[in-house]
Amino acid sequence: MKYIDWYCEKTQSKNTAKKTQDQKHSGFRYWEDLVTETQYYISDTDYDRIYQTGKEMLDKHIANNNLEAIEEIFYHSGGEKDLDLFPDLPYLPDSCEITARCTRLRDYICFRTACLYAIKYDSLKTLALTEQKTQKEQIRLLGLTWKITDHVEEIPEMEQIEMMINGIGQDKYRDSDLYGLKADLIKGGLVKIKQYYLETNKIPEIRGASLLLEMTNCEKIKEIICQEHIRECLIYTGGGKMMGLFPNGCGTAICQKIERMVEEETVTAQSNFYSRSYELRRLITNYQIIIDEMDLALEERQGLRWDFRMDPSVSLQKSESDLIHEGYRKIKKSEENFCTSCRNRYAIVEYVNKTHNEKLCPSCFFKRLAGGASAKISVRQKYLDFIEKQTGKRPKISTFCNTLKEIAGKENGFIGVIYGDANSMSRQINKLESFMMMRYFSETTADTVTDIVFEALFKHLGERQTFEIIAIGGDDIFLIVPGEYAYDIACTIGTSFDDKFQNQSDNINNLTMSMGVCITHCTLPVQYSFEIAQELLKSAKQRAYREKRTGTIDWMVIENDATGSAVLEYQRHGPDDKPGKTLRPYTWKQAAAMKKFIQTLRNEKTFAFQLSQSWYKHTKEEAGLFYEYQLFRKKDDLPDDPTAEKIRYALDSLSKGFDGITEKNNILYPEGCCSPWLDAIELWDYVGDEE
Repeated sequence: MKYIDWYCEKTQSKNTAKKTQDQKHSGFRYWEDLVTETQYYISDTDYDRIYQTGKEMLDKHIANNNLEAIEEIFYHSGGEKDLDLFPDLPYLPDSCEITARCTRLRDYICFRTACLYAIKYDSLKTLALTEQKTQKEQIRLLGLTWKITDHVEEIPEMEQIEMMINGIGQDKYRDSDLYGLKADLIKGGLVKIKQYYLETNKIPEIRGASLLLEMTNCEKIKEIICQEHIRECLIYTGGGKMMGLFPNGCGTAICQKIERMVEEETVTAQSNFYSRSYELRRLITNYQIIIDEMDLALEERQGLRWDFRMDPSVSLQKSESDLIHEGYRKIKKSEENFCTSCRNRYAIVEYVNKTHNEKLCPSCFFKRLAGGASAKISVRQKYLDFIEKQTGKRPKISTFCNTLKEIAGKENGFIGVIYGDANSMSRQINKLESFMMMRYFSETTADTVTDIVFEALFKHLGERQTFEIIAIGGDDIFLIVPGEYAYDIACTIGTSFDDKFQNQSDNINNLTMSMGVCITHCTLPVQYSFEIAQELLKSAKQRAYREKRTGTIDWMVIENDATGSAVLEYQRHGPDDKPGKTLRPYTWKQAAAMKKFIQTLRNEKTFAFQLSQSWYKHTKEEAGLFYEYQLFRKKDDLPDDPTAEKIRYALDSLSKGFDGITEKNNILYPEGCCSPWLDAIELWDYVGDEE
């Protein structure tokens, strides 16, 4: 095991070698990262200097009563300066025994502030609204700076909260009013998200659905909580999920407001939020038991709910003149006016132009508006920020792709539907021991996965924006990209995910990602190609379960009519007397080997096609003789031509990539004997040239 220098990792460039230690030494602080389980250390000198920098800045802001600047310190992310690193320091209290696993300073500070607010809330309820706001700000100032700055009064409640968090001195507060005080925990999120995305095949509506869900899950929930309570009550939100700690008796009302907001903003998206009251000491000390109870309650609640929104009643916010200006007009609900986009509900507006006539239900209409005019505030803006950070210049915003044909890049082009999901994420989450740890875990995974996706898109597409990011959650992604880049983008995302979440102390991957990639004609409905991608992802995850320490990919290219995902195994099953029909699913090492194999034989497509057809026409022995005959012909026609040796070399290299050996034209590897030529010829046109 080795220990990694945290400060150097944060401040040095990616290509710089990491500073490590093989054993613990005095003068350093050690801890384990909650996500990757990497063992980190920081020198007392670096820790004290960074902490002092943050303390001095907080002293300055609290002297000026500047809550906004204090918020910026704890909620700002990124940067290599000491002040930027201050909130990300490990919380290693001197008042108790240091444990191996700990959270960040920012997570501890925000959680204790939420606890303080829950304790003091009863004293605020009788105050006027203006005075309530002032007192809430004062509570936040105290919670965010207590014991860090020199300008904060002593707070007995904070002393007791800290003792509970650190698990010490319970006898000191057992007889106090705080011991039995309760708070409400809210947990929940959006459900059936993919169903909401894929009601239609039109890119503006898919994009609009993505934007609406992102807005409700991130922005609107935060707005409700900040209006009703304080920002620190929100433990995390993102990826369609949310969790928060609120004063006793407030949880149910917040759940109702959030669910009502989701319905108003999205029309037909479904959500499920649940609140339960717990003693504050139990919330702090019995995290995992409480989470299990909440998950069970949410599951039961979802099973009892009924979706009444097949015929939603909504009021259009736009006036008749605004609708006409945008090309729409209101129509009456009737059996004749059914939505031509999703075909699930009655239409309420009609869109007419020279080429076609559309009737849209409330849900599709809201998605269309969000995916059109509001698309400028989409995740695409974050992507442009990322490019600017990487290149130093901000590219111009290109025209948004409004059809799958535009993503494909040509009339009869192909798109790639990429669906990825992390492996063993639930196992890592089950190891968490507190809400502070959960806050850190959710924020870190969400930010890292977003950066990974952006890096892959920028690497393969550059400043071209011919893609759609349908969803980037904490553990899953859903993308539509040009078909010729789909395999490369998926492999880059998968390998980067495994690298970023690797336990650097032991070089073990505890978290990996599996990918399902469906490359198909741009005219194929997205719902259909996504179903295939889902089946491919299941296949890839089964392989990942066997491999344990690496991510995997399964893919399919559909150039003609196909029988569909339901018969995936049937399509790949061959006679018992023949080699396996496919090497899929691949590990990332195998995926790279297959790409290299195709690149090496780039000018030998005819030869590869003949070998792939030989699988269907010949027995195993006949196919082997056919392979040797074709190689001999190349030597006989051009005695000095190295092509035959190049083919043998490429096949041997591929065999090594699969930890096997070459057996004439096949690969003999741990899982059996398999022909690589069918995979190669199917993937041939969908991997880039050798870099």
